[in-house]
Amino acid sequence: MIMLNNPTPDWPTTVEEAVDRILAKLADAQKDEVRTTPAADLDLLHFGLGTAVRNECGLWEGNTALLAACGSPDMHPDSASDVILRALWDRLRAEG
Repeated sequence: MIMLNNPTPDWPTTVEEAVDRILAKLADAQKDEVRTTPAADLDLLHFGLGTAVRNECGLWEGNTALLAACGSPDMHPDSASDVILRALWDRLRAEG
């Protein structure tokens, strides 16, 4: 089969969907680590988990739907991943 265009990637388009996908991939110990991270230290997750979020969710690849859901389709991917990480942290804290 000849394809002229790459198929559209299956990226999440909402913050909630991104959080769902991340949670599905995290081990319980990783969830506990995020849950117990103080709010003031969430930026420490930027390079490890934040990098995974940016890559897995297509934030550097043009996922403007998710960028818009995070605040603006022109938002910087680093800022968008911070929004997603905060939503992940909030959900883990709410679940206990």
